[in-house]
Amino acid sequence: MTDTTQAPTASENPAAGDGDAKREQTRRMLRDRLRRYLELEAELGPKEATEVLLDGYPERQAARMGPLITGCSLAEGFGKALPLFAAMGFLEEAVDISTDEEDVVMEVCRTCMCLTAAEELGLDEPRPILCELDFEATRRAFPHLSIAGLRQQTEGHHACVFRYARPRTSEEAGPAGNGQPDGSGRG
Repeated sequence: MTDTTQAPTASENPAAGDGDAKREQTRRMLRDRLRRYLELEAELGPKEATEVLLDGYPERQAARMGPLITGCSLAEGFGKALPLFAAMGFLEEAVDISTDEEDVVMEVCRTCMCLTAAEELGLDEPRPILCELDFEATRRAFPHLSIAGLRQQTEGHHACVFRYARPRTSEEAGPAGNGQPDGSGRG
């Protein structure tokens, strides 16, 4: 799930308002974030550029993503966000691949925010910078989640595929279980 600082929040009705305006607002925000990262990287190097852009990001990620994944499976939580992302112009799916030991969702993105931002900036070689920022903010916001980028369009794949997982506890029942209030398997 991407940080949508300037885009509509999950509590807003994604069907309300002008969809084109929401899509353009989101594209502008992503383009500006990538431009800012590249400027900071040239000035400070990649590690410091990442830290500058992560300032406040984990807190925003926790505020936006937390309510979606609390008290339900990751697949259900990610599913709640799909209409919001569609309103912003992103075609995504959430596939539950949970096991008895792990609550797992595959996020399949047919629209790549990194490619989109790179194309709009006229970059010849797109990089997965925006996803990497997203992943690190999510890791910091939810230390019990593991996140892996399995396929990325910036590497020539036809879709981006991300795996999000969190451990289950013995109280949780099966792949769709959510035995704990936060859905994490932790009390």
